[in-house]
Amino acid sequence: MEAGFTKGDSLVMYCDQTSSAEALVAQMGSIKAGVQVVTFAEKDNIDALDHALRSTKAKGLLFQPDHQIDDKTDRASFVNKLMPELSKMYFGDELALAAYPNLEKIVQTKFANMRGVNMFKDLAVYANPVYSSRQIPTNDADATCFVALKDGKTTSYSSGEMVELSQNLWDSELNNSSVNDQPVFMSCDLETPLGFASFLACSTNFKKVFIPGTYNMSSLLKALPTQNSSYLVCDADFYNLEAPPSGNYKEMCADIKQVLVAGAKGKSDLFSGAKATAKDPYSMQ
Repeated sequence: MEAGFTKGDSLVMYCDQTSSAEALVAQMGSIKAGVQVVTFAEKDNIDALDHALRSTKAKGLLFQPDHQIDDKTDRASFVNKLMPELSKMYFGDELALAAYPNLEKIVQTKFANMRGVNMFKDLAVYANPVYSSRQIPTNDADATCFVALKDGKTTSYSSGEMVELSQNLWDSELNNSSVNDQPVFMSCDLETPLGFASFLACSTNFKKVFIPGTYNMSSLLKALPTQNSSYLVCDADFYNLEAPPSGNYKEMCADIKQVLVAGAKGKSDLFSGAKATAKDPYSMQ
């Protein structure tokens, strides 16, 4: 709210697992303030980003600038291509983008200067009521809080629905992680309804989570025995990963007893001894 968002505005999320802290703070803060979180599945497609910004009349964009699309393209280049006006902006200029007239705030999660783009660290403020005249609005259970775009279809969740879905997810799946004090290991897209609901389910039920800030599979596997987690929430690529020919990677996964897979699960080489449940990360079915 201190950044200029009001109830009913939309914020498009375009981060990745290496910026999970910023993504979760933005999502939790947005929903609390009545701002709609917008996410989309085709993140390597510039047209999908354009559609997400246009169709939701987004007021804000939070993105990971250095995420590589291919050898020559990253997400910053997508943003600059869609918004050529940014290259001519100077400090203090207000956004005035022909293609996105509603867009007023663009925020990146890294630290290299970009014209027309704020850094996430510079927007984090201590909104002490003593020093701020802004009031957090009453959260309406029927108000849309989460909008997910995939394959040309839009799925919307109200605040009440998201809370109910997260609690159902806890009761049916994640509650099994409460048998010990070790954290739930989460390596999934936290901007999807399933990823966010999983985090929300654990948080509201006082269950610790561990979210690695990397996509490096070797680092992910080595972190499993360090955390001593018995429950894993991961995407299908991680679950279906074939064990490397060298190294004791299967032993590293031995403590995992249950897996919630975001996507279509195949026959797992690494987690063959664990009970696995698969759900679509967008429909949560």
